Amino acid sequence: MTASPLSATRAAAAAGTVIRTVRAWQLPPQPAGLPHGLPEPLAAAAGVRPAGPARAEHRTRFAIELVGDGVSGWQAPVGETVAQIVADDLAAGLIGHDAAEPRRLAYRRQTGRHRSGAHARQAASAVELACWDLASRAAGVSVTSLLGGTIRPSVPAYASALGLDPAHPAAREAAAWITGAGFWGQKWPLPQQLILAGPKAVARTLGPLREAAGEGRFMVDALGCCRLDDAMRLLPVLADLEVAFAEELLPPGSWGWHRLRAVGAGVALAAGEHAVDATEQIRLLTESVDVWQVDPGWSGGLARSLHTTEVAADLGMATFPHGDRLWAALALAGACCRDKIPAVEWHLTLEPLRQQVFTEPAVVQAGMLASGPASGLAPLPVTTTPLPAWTVAS
Repeated sequence: MTASPLSATRAAAAAGTVIRTVRAWQLPPQPAGLPHGLPEPLAAAAGVRPAGPARAEHRTRFAIELVGDGVSGWQAPVGETVAQIVADDLAAGLIGHDAAEPRRLAYRRQTGRHRSGAHARQAASAVELACWDLASRAAGVSVTSLLGGTIRPSVPAYASALGLDPAHPAAREAAAWITGAGFWGQKWPLPQQLILAGPKAVARTLGPLREAAGEGRFMVDALGCCRLDDAMRLLPVLADLEVAFAEELLPPGSWGWHRLRAVGAGVALAAGEHAVDATEQIRLLTESVDVWQVDPGWSGGLARSLHTTEVAADLGMATFPHGDRLWAALALAGACCRDKIPAVEWHLTLEPLRQQVFTEPAVVQAGMLASGPASGLAPLPVTTTPLPAWTVAS
């Protein structure tokens, strides 16, 4: 019996997705300061410069390459600690693994003792995302197609204003600019000093920004800085401001989430980006939050992120993927309807710097982002080193 053309194509793709070599390539450090070309209203209100080289994971960065037969899969950037865990614990077990079989990835051999914790989870996520990239490039189809089909070719972005100072005199103009630029909504920080100043100070600071945002959706992020009593006092103020969701009022691992949620007040509670372990993800989803914020680069990868997004939808809540791995978030959103993932996060002052690591950076146009390349999870990373930092081969 002669194989069909489709079967032959799949067989050829599968032959290319068996991993023969794992490499890491060093990337240039994240630039210091604000990105070039930042719109004037945003630059004027920028009270917090992106950390850039001040943080080790931004200063020393790598791209992970999984080499198949004539095609490679990539994931970038990862910090030095994460790259070392990939080298020590995961790389040897990846040799001979077929990247087109994501369910087999969890059963690969590991050679080290790193099994849990944030860095170990990031390393496992990086490998999983690189496998999707390899499978997509080998098959010549988009990652959203591999996830079950592209539902949306473009996805709304909401503007994260975490790099802006909400108390700055220019913040009101920045809020108006964000709405005018067509973003799905805007999220402003609640700095610790503002939280400590009390609910009235929060209302005085955020009230003008909410007014300037007009009909646009308005969110806040407390960055886990509230104590439980602080958060409870803030809820009525946030309700008066018609906040669409309040992110991480409490530290991610706090056991006070269920008490905060029980208060009600009409403010949706959001978290999830720091829930790296599966048990913590399920605890937050079932007991603590009203809005889910998974990060495919931290949570275990795309398959895990799609699973928790579906669980969130079954529980009646929307998912807003965290912006650290934008391309993975876009692939996830492109494979889901708008009710499951209304928008993805675009960090106004940080994301343009993150995108400089790619040959074709993502750009927001009228508040929208393309759901991903025609093949591959993301554009190829920019590497400047002539030789890989390390190589594990069969």
